[in-house]
Amino acid sequence: MAESLALYACDKCRSRKVACSRARSGCQRCKDEDIVCTYSRSGVIRRNKKRKHETLVGNQPSPDGALNRNHSPSKADGNKLQSQLATDIEVTRQQLRELDNSQHSSLGALSSLSEAYAAVWHDASDFSKTGKNFFLFEDHAVSWVNAFVAALNRGRPLFSSAPPEVLDHLRASRPDQVHDRAWLVMYYSIILSMVSSTNPMDESTKAKLRCNLWLALNDVRLLLEPSEPNIQALILLACHVEEFTTPSLCWMLVTNACRMLQALGVSHRRFDSRTRERRLMIFWHLNILDKGLALSFGRPPTFHRAMAREIALPTLDQLLPFQPHRTSTGTPALFGAHFMHQMLLLSRVMADVWHCLYEETAPNKRSIELASEYLELWYHQAHRLLEAAALAEKPFLDGSSAASIDLGLRNVSFSYYYLLILLARSSSQMRTQCIDSSKRMLGLLENMVSDSEEPYNGIVWQLLCCPFTPFLALFGDILSNGKGETEDNKNTLAALEQLPVFLSKMSLRNSLAVKLERIAVVFVQHARSVIHPQEPRASEAAPFSQIGALPDPGPSTGDMSHWDSFFDYATTAPVLDQPQIGIHDAQPGDLATWTNDFLGDTIFDWIAWDGQV
Repeated sequence: MAESLALYACDKCRSRKVACSRARSGCQRCKDEDIVCTYSRSGVIRRNKKRKHETLVGNQPSPDGALNRNHSPSKADGNKLQSQLATDIEVTRQQLRELDNSQHSSLGALSSLSEAYAAVWHDASDFSKTGKNFFLFEDHAVSWVNAFVAALNRGRPLFSSAPPEVLDHLRASRPDQVHDRAWLVMYYSIILSMVSSTNPMDESTKAKLRCNLWLALNDVRLLLEPSEPNIQALILLACHVEEFTTPSLCWMLVTNACRMLQALGVSHRRFDSRTRERRLMIFWHLNILDKGLALSFGRPPTFHRAMAREIALPTLDQLLPFQPHRTSTGTPALFGAHFMHQMLLLSRVMADVWHCLYEETAPNKRSIELASEYLELWYHQAHRLLEAAALAEKPFLDGSSAASIDLGLRNVSFSYYYLLILLARSSSQMRTQCIDSSKRMLGLLENMVSDSEEPYNGIVWQLLCCPFTPFLALFGDILSNGKGETEDNKNTLAALEQLPVFLSKMSLRNSLAVKLERIAVVFVQHARSVIHPQEPRASEAAPFSQIGALPDPGPSTGDMSHWDSFFDYATTAPVLDQPQIGIHDAQPGDLATWTNDFLGDTIFDWIAWDGQV
């Protein structure tokens, strides 16, 4: 008690070990001696007093001979810590009431509370004991675990199976006992994606699954500790959970997964053959995502293209386990393996396209021609090989599996046209090829919509973002060619109208598609006003027959010169710093530079733009 009182005394009285009146504005003794009264310590360091029986217990040796370092606090320990924290808060509040306005005194009084909080935090930092608030779905546990296992098997050899103990905890509705949170992230990612595709209107279940997914992510080790399950979890979350991810989050997760793999290594000599094969699959899976997102989002890829040249491609035998569809005869299906192999080859071509367009000082004619030749060579080989595999296997598949293979073929053409447009737009001699490829790519959109469980479909961000490149190329062509109501312009307008239709269908999978649809509608209405200037204003015109009821595109810009008001309405569109131009009065040659600047390098900054919606 004397020690506690001394700590309340001023510095002078404490050094003399005499009684102090403890008046903060100046104790009586210091006033009498006319000296400055200072208090260097304002809080009380309380020491827990051990009771007699606690001291006796503490002196007894531990049965194990040493304290278990992995011991986590029990419920009673947690309640004791909470009680101590509440006491510290109350004591600190009382001390603050007695203080003057001195900044020094206030900070000193808060120090004890800070120390108490730190003690509680460190004692409760065991993440495996904090996840007690998962929403439990006992009625769906068994069926959902079976769907989880089937999804991982369908993704072999890109994904590995979950450990048996993880599956046992999930079947018993004990997610809090799954110690490796990566498997929880994978589980809730797959289930949320499944519910979104099979029952998109069940908002209550989806909201609970999103909460569980956030809780599973509440472990910094998922982002900081390189491991194969962590990489697998980040890939699944980034690419297959449209209800959860955004363009910026997708980019961050894939980039982090690439860095983790670089930290683990891919083909070191010390690895055994099984580890080397798993790392090889992970690398090529990430390389496809890395290069695809780089071109879609306009961000540099994480893996240098030299890595893909130095690391060998998986063989067809290694890719054979990728069989998302089984034939009726039970014979091995080769379309999946060939499709995956061609996508791996495409990632090398995408790296060359990126290098040609963005890493060279300026894209030159020769480099564009070489990149186009490599792209053409890949496409003809891939299309011929996959067509043959499809013809051989489709007779033995059911209707949905055969339709899935057709979607895979369209996805190959979709990727080819997109890369060709990127190259053609950078060459003045390939303008005609750019326009024709843009029309063909937009023509594929009608049959590109599928649920999120489709194995041959690209990730949703590429499906949503990539079509805007041909869309804007055709939009700029209508504005600059000065042809008016010609047959070519009418065909171009028909191609433009495919994008709002596609985005309307995709809105069931992704909420961002609704906002993108509104933007596409406004662009199409402006294109119509250029081709058919005699028609009513865009706000008065009837909706497209193909689209049905569309949102009001907003105020018309009759002469197409008021771009500011257009983008003020479509607040989700990227803001363009371009001079206002009277479109109808301008000559086609005068608009060439403007449309090139307006479209830039055909890549919106989707990540920065995502933060504004």
